[in-house]
Amino acid sequence: MKVGMMNDPAADPVREAQWAAGNGFEFIDLTLEGPRAAVETLDVDAFRSVLENTGLGVVGHTAWYLPFASPFRELREGAIAAVEATFEPLAALGARLVNVHVDKGIAKFTYDDSLRWNAESFAILAEHAAPHGLKVMVENVVNQFNTAKAFRALLGHTELGLHLDIGHANVKGSRTEEFLKAHHERLVHVHVSDNRLRSDDHLPLGVGEIDWKEEIGRLRRADYDGSITLEVFTPDRSYLVESASRLRRLWQEAEVI
Repeated sequence: MKVGMMNDPAADPVREAQWAAGNGFEFIDLTLEGPRAAVETLDVDAFRSVLENTGLGVVGHTAWYLPFASPFRELREGAIAAVEATFEPLAALGARLVNVHVDKGIAKFTYDDSLRWNAESFAILAEHAAPHGLKVMVENVVNQFNTAKAFRALLGHTELGLHLDIGHANVKGSRTEEFLKAHHERLVHVHVSDNRLRSDDHLPLGVGEIDWKEEIGRLRRADYDGSITLEVFTPDRSYLVESASRLRRLWQEAEVI
């Protein structure tokens, strides 16, 4: 298991990578979005230098608000193009994974239409990512598609992976077990953050109400041993560092039988 952190898109991504390496993280979950981490402004050479000098790894992350399920084909194509623009720089940095987020769509259109438009967008991205050596992974978010059943359609393309956000899976009912039972063979990356089970709060581990002993145990029992990003957003980053220590301790103590 490797523990990473996400850069703050309002900060210089090169300095964020330096901070991550200096504070014991094994990789950075590089979100390529504005205002300061947009793909068109990323200094790829400077960022790669930090990775090479520190041994820090990198996972690709794209903006959560792209309209993959828009009823307008032109907007869906724009969302696809925005993700494709990240492929070359991420590959140059040595990334092997890049995420996309399920779009909730427009309420006036049917559930099935929005689900299909998401799935079609992700299938196109999976095809276009492969020549760059990248695997596209689909992240569950807090919307009507935050279920293992919906992900059977969303992961329709065989090259797509599951990016399980455990914080999202615990808003208004725990779905971690459901996701793992149905899709553990597709699981390639995990996000963790705490919340109070009502909204996506991105709190430090142990501050909210998620049962982390049980959730980490579920990952271990599913034979997951990959990358886990702490998506903890707090001005005082000592809470982020403490969350990393807590996560590693929970991992070691988890019951796997």
